[in-house]
Amino acid sequence: MYVKNCMTPDPISIKPSEEVNFALHLLKKHGFRQLPVIKNDLLVGVITERDLRGVLNQPNLAIESVMTPQPITISEEATVESAAQIIRNRKINALPVISKDDKIVGIITVTDILDGLINLLRFHEGPERIQLKMSKGVDLFEVIRLLQVYSEKVVSFTSASEDNLLYYFWVINCDYDKLDSKLKDKGIDVEVVHH
Repeated sequence: MYVKNCMTPDPISIKPSEEVNFALHLLKKHGFRQLPVIKNDLLVGVITERDLRGVLNQPNLAIESVMTPQPITISEEATVESAAQIIRNRKINALPVISKDDKIVGIITVTDILDGLINLLRFHEGPERIQLKMSKGVDLFEVIRLLQVYSEKVVSFTSASEDNLLYYFWVINCDYDKLDSKLKDKGIDVEVVHH
């Protein structure tokens, strides 16, 4: 998944000559935590709620004196995973998104990344989590095949880091009675717990 598919396009921006009180007004009005600062169609900085908190007693101060200059950016062609790693490693909430010709085309936030993940994993369809504790020697692929047969969809699965015989599956509309019955018929020793 690419940044351009998850970002908020055409973000509201502010000029470096605008004042702190105007930036606060924009953030409050739109429910944002940061604004790109644009001069001559180029990104020159970012102003965040945190930047503004320190100068609340100076409402007429120009944005350029409190903004973060030369912010970290990401290409619209980059992967969402890259954006997530930068945001996590830098401990920031958002990244301005830049086109090939260095124009700002969007902003990608933690919320945008989470929304993209929810859509990718189809969690908006309401999957349930199943915990499977397998006995040694159980064929994982046979269990996955049965889950696919008795569920509308197997959305995702992962193994537990603390136990290599414990797996978590996210499924949509699983018929647990038929699944349990088939597991028993085949002699597959799996403990199924659904939430």
